[in-house]
Amino acid sequence: MWQTYHYEYHFSFGSNSGHHSYLIPLVGLGAGVGVFANGFWNFRKLRLIQNTPRIAVRAVPMGLVHVHGKATGPNLLSGPVTGTPCYYYQVRLQRWQDQGKNKGWNTVHTTTERRTFYVDDGTGKVMINPQAAEYDLPLTYRGEFGPHAKVGPYLDPSLGLAAGPSEEDLRAYAAKADPAFTIGEKIGAQLDAKYGRTSGLTGKLAERQEQVFEANNPLTGHGSYRITEHCLVAEHEYDVIGTCAPNPQPQGDDDRNLILKGQVEPTFVISGFSELNLEKVLRKRAINRIAVGAFLIVITLGIIIAQLVSP
Repeated sequence: MWQTYHYEYHFSFGSNSGHHSYLIPLVGLGAGVGVFANGFWNFRKLRLIQNTPRIAVRAVPMGLVHVHGKATGPNLLSGPVTGTPCYYYQVRLQRWQDQGKNKGWNTVHTTTERRTFYVDDGTGKVMINPQAAEYDLPLTYRGEFGPHAKVGPYLDPSLGLAAGPSEEDLRAYAAKADPAFTIGEKIGAQLDAKYGRTSGLTGKLAERQEQVFEANNPLTGHGSYRITEHCLVAEHEYDVIGTCAPNPQPQGDDDRNLILKGQVEPTFVISGFSELNLEKVLRKRAINRIAVGAFLIVITLGIIIAQLVSP
């Protein structure tokens, strides 16, 4: 006689007792697939760069091209932190979080802006429309302030600046970019006014109470911040890999073509690294992300299978 077994699996996305929770493993699986796919995308981009040799600007054909030259043009921006003349910048503001197990730098604000520019290699120049480009740019500036500031300021020596922004400048930027910073400054001033007048044992106890409060409250003005800036600096040399197409609004002979993100071939990279260094960066990024993605996929699938077969 045949005996029928009926298996029933209950997928739970909460924490109800008696059911397994699949939310975290599924999220991990999705993250793993995304990281794995991104690794292959970087590997594909590496192969395209290797198979697309540089060409002189005056000889660029329609389609995927690779050009190298100085960034020039009148549409200048100014880096918000260093004041660097540029055509693109990204500034990231991070705040130190120290709550339980969540310790580290957390991004609280990111700002970017871009303008069209030209690449001039001496044989001619071609307009670059940077919309939707992928940027691989060296660090222009990094600075930290506050109790958790561990790394000294870094300023790109190729900028030719005598000094970077002061701590007052960094605090002013943080106050403008992160509303919590301004609130924290007020809280910090109130704490200083409350505890600053005490002395002796009472003063030490009050100081300790203030330190504990500040450590557990990220809105105090005594928090730690990190600011990083990346710029596409005017008159610096860059590699651009993108699609060359006719310029619909040419202003002269130098504007008949432009390079942008193509519809058929979407690869569009603007890099401030040398071609060799860019290939190293992409190769390392591809290998790391493929490995991390595969690891996450295997681990999360193992967890899901173990939960499915367990009673």
